[in-house]
Amino acid sequence: MKITVDQIRRAMRDLAGIIDMSPDGERYWPIFERLERELVTREDRAARLKAARSYNKLGKRREN
Repeated sequence: MKITVDQIRRAMRDLAGIIDMSPDGERYWPIFERLERELVTREDRAARLKAARSYNKLGKRREN
């Protein structure tokens, strides 16, 4: 099962609430950081692929 970017964002939102509200919420911080890294990685990959698709066969960026 593939986890989507939206699911990662929702998990981060929910976990932020747990961290804020729970007396021992800090123990969940490593999970939050892992989700954050995964989100950045996926967004970076998507941006890099989008940029690569914008190049023509001569290696120059196409005009939109």
